[in-house]
Amino acid sequence: MIRLVVLIKQVCFALGLCVLFGSAQAAAAVCQRADVVVYGGTPGGIAAAIQAARLKKTVILLEPTAHIGGLMSNGLTKTDASPRKNVYGGITAEFLGRAKAYYGTPDPIRIYFESKWAESTFADMLATAKVRVEFGERILKATKVKAALTEIAMVSGNAYCATVFIDASYEGDLMFKAAVDTMVGRESRKKYGESAAGVQRLARPLVANKQILVDPYVIPGNSQSGLLPGVIGVGQKPLGSADTSMMAFNYRLCVTDTADNRIPFSKPDGYDPVQYETTARFFAAMEKAGLGIDEAYFVGRTLTVRNKLDVNSLRYFSTNVWHIGYDYTMGTEAVREQIRTRVRNHIAGLMWFGQTDPRVPEHVRQYMTKFGYCADEFTDNGGFPHQMYVRQARRLIGQFVLTQKDLVKKTTYKDTIGLGFYPMDEHGMIRTVLNGYVADEARESISVGPYEIPYRAMLPKASQTTNLIVPVAISSSHAAFTSVRVEPTFMVLGQAAGAAAALAPSGNVSKVNVNDLRKKLSAAGQILKF
Repeated sequence: MIRLVVLIKQVCFALGLCVLFGSAQAAAAVCQRADVVVYGGTPGGIAAAIQAARLKKTVILLEPTAHIGGLMSNGLTKTDASPRKNVYGGITAEFLGRAKAYYGTPDPIRIYFESKWAESTFADMLATAKVRVEFGERILKATKVKAALTEIAMVSGNAYCATVFIDASYEGDLMFKAAVDTMVGRESRKKYGESAAGVQRLARPLVANKQILVDPYVIPGNSQSGLLPGVIGVGQKPLGSADTSMMAFNYRLCVTDTADNRIPFSKPDGYDPVQYETTARFFAAMEKAGLGIDEAYFVGRTLTVRNKLDVNSLRYFSTNVWHIGYDYTMGTEAVREQIRTRVRNHIAGLMWFGQTDPRVPEHVRQYMTKFGYCADEFTDNGGFPHQMYVRQARRLIGQFVLTQKDLVKKTTYKDTIGLGFYPMDEHGMIRTVLNGYVADEARESISVGPYEIPYRAMLPKASQTTNLIVPVAISSSHAAFTSVRVEPTFMVLGQAAGAAAALAPSGNVSKVNVNDLRKKLSAAGQILKF
């Protein structure tokens, strides 16, 4: 029933009807109240809700879709490595510990799980904490009195009031509606003095120290014939300059070759092999360079549990769809749904291309015929994940901006509320043309090791909003966010947000006693110092 209601809302919104309906209904809606309202059932939002509830606050968790768990219940079951010792504690370690116990994982570092298990486990943890979860609740507008958020109205017509609000969405939609300072895209190198900031140098695909030359034009060699899908004509932009480019998006597929749990890949509606012409030319160029194509090129080899693979993107031509982040972030829900459909169709078509197109090496095609979507995952969606991997969207510009220097130099803070550790790993930003061939922006991953994150990086400027905390789209530069952006770190930040919300005097999150907050977090298992 919940999923039917969500579907009706989504169809209504896509037709442009729900905005009017929602506006009229929200005006008359009785505001449903809790001490803490969390927007976004991501892992960060779930951790925030649980922690606030464990500190005896009433909590409502609002999820725009019909499913909680974000990417961790939508294919990202590798979950970016692990509970590194002395980095991830608290609710993050609790969740990963449950996975280890359930699956009997022998490796102390690589703790994997199934998407359906993650969603069920999150639901159980929320229920145990007595968090009220509402599905199909997408934000329409936010109301403030002076600098305090008083209520948020939803497309559904419902309204929610709280002493403290937490925006745990990947997109940062609540903070945007609350009219705080935000950033979309990447800053220049000069802005924060970051070597990894701004536009990077273009490079052609490099495999085994050999440049792979991929012609970008519809008619090879003819620049007047237009560019192939996925390639844009901006060329090399000024190095280090700011722009609105964002990391490529995809879906994290869950696939298997277990015969009785496999939904074979099928040809999607509107399939056009031209969409994969760059991939075909990449294969031909690899062959010309004397390099082979791995049989697992399309699905990878990241085996998790119960013979399921977590399929991510490759560096070059794969499940990633480039140049869509800004339009998605700034677009209406109808625009976002169009982009989701485009990305889903691209990936479904890529799997079909990989097993049927004669330009794909035969050994790869034969390998691909063994695989399909997992029949026991995403059972209401044909085995395809519900949620797109939004690697970045808006970011808060708050009381403290976390930058590359803070991560690399291991800055310490009096208000540290948790640790991050993932490398500064940037997925595809721009795919264009350099001297007649396809070239991508190339920035190698930068290792930063464990680093501290201050509480202030989750807080909007006090003059703009006094009772909002943002643990996912945090206040950081683009360069720093390429490290922060992983789910375990979001859970760490979410737990800190939940504790802060519970401790905020009269809801003023800037006046939280940081020593008390750190004590509460330490008592809850959060690790504050490496």
